[in-house]
Amino acid sequence: MIYQQLENALAQLQEARTRYEFELEGMPDGKLVHVKAADGERYYVEVRDGERPSRRGITRRPDLVATFARKEYLRKALAVIDHDVRTLERAVRRYKRFDPEEVVGSLSSAYRDLPLDAFYHPLVDTVALSLDATDEQRIASHAAWGAEAPGPSDYLPEGRTLRTSRGERMRSKAEVLIAETLYSYGIPFRYEQELEAGGATFHPDFTFEGAGGKEFYLEFCGMMDDPAYVEGHKRKRSAYEAAGIAEWDNIIYLYASGNSTDMMYVDSVVRTLVVPKL
Repeated sequence: MIYQQLENALAQLQEARTRYEFELEGMPDGKLVHVKAADGERYYVEVRDGERPSRRGITRRPDLVATFARKEYLRKALAVIDHDVRTLERAVRRYKRFDPEEVVGSLSSAYRDLPLDAFYHPLVDTVALSLDATDEQRIASHAAWGAEAPGPSDYLPEGRTLRTSRGERMRSKAEVLIAETLYSYGIPFRYEQELEAGGATFHPDFTFEGAGGKEFYLEFCGMMDDPAYVEGHKRKRSAYEAAGIAEWDNIIYLYASGNSTDMMYVDSVVRTLVVPKL
């Protein structure tokens, strides 16, 4: 889990750096100069042409003032991001994944013939996965349900163009990242499993077996900055509720804008909303 968090943080920073560099390249030449005058604040753009800098006033152009302020912000932010990327790259290279069997295998011959459970304690998983012992036992109890999962849903298969590390086909990068987080916690799920409820047919993004065998669901809503998408989501949510599937009971909504994915948020949703229902 820790290794994945490092990789996710690194990927987010690298994506931010690419976007910031692209935006910075499109910025106009020059830098913002601020002067306090007797009659008020003055703003200029200073451009160096050889040895002699030239200035032009932009006090009456707040849009240009904001543009050059943004330019300076991007320049400073990129310096911080570059530092953090280098730091995380070193951490990922140096990180040693924890494997109880590998640790036992490194011991002297006096210990190697002992069974693994002589060394291994459930609390090891508790630390590695950030779960308590009760959560770990409940997750393990759903293994049979996961093993009995039906084959891939035939719901609009042509849209599943991305693969998880386990070969499952999905529709979006965000859903793949959610699936990888669920893998890391050992939580079985079924992707877009058909659900008949209230006379309607649904295909929730993720279906889980909850406590007592009652299934519950997670929907990723990744375009909440698009008004048309939001209206469609409202209609779908109403249809779910009419069929007895409600956020306060058996469905979790994970919201995002522009299909962006905050992996710290995803991890929090899994730990605080999905795990307690298992």
